[in-house]
Amino acid sequence: MFKEIKAFSGFSVDEIPLSREFYSQTLGLKVSETMGQIVLHLAGGGIVFVYAKPNHVPATFTVLNFPVKNLEQAMIELRKRGIQFIIYKEKDFETDEFGVFHGGGPKIAWFKDPSGNILSVLEEE
Repeated sequence: MFKEIKAFSGFSVDEIPLSREFYSQTLGLKVSETMGQIVLHLAGGGIVFVYAKPNHVPATFTVLNFPVKNLEQAMIELRKRGIQFIIYKEKDFETDEFGVFHGGGPKIAWFKDPSGNILSVLEEE
């Protein structure tokens, strides 16, 4: 039924102006506005609808992943832009002191947007 439909994802944030600045300036994504909300334009033509929600609660899971060729270089650049990576200490889900998870699959590091939603940068295999 939906095979030919261009689907999109979405998530909520506290406030649109701060989110627009973060996604466009800090992360460097193309961002447009529609109906007072924002649309993130991803490489390859995908989009993500980001909407303000008065009672926003940050997602406890990763809402957006950014695959990169070199995780270490991406993390260095993101730190220069003010990003702090999450250090996880849970059993079977522990990151190193830099915030990188090496426990199977690609190397990955997580960080949060200004509304507390979890994003990741991961090294392409």
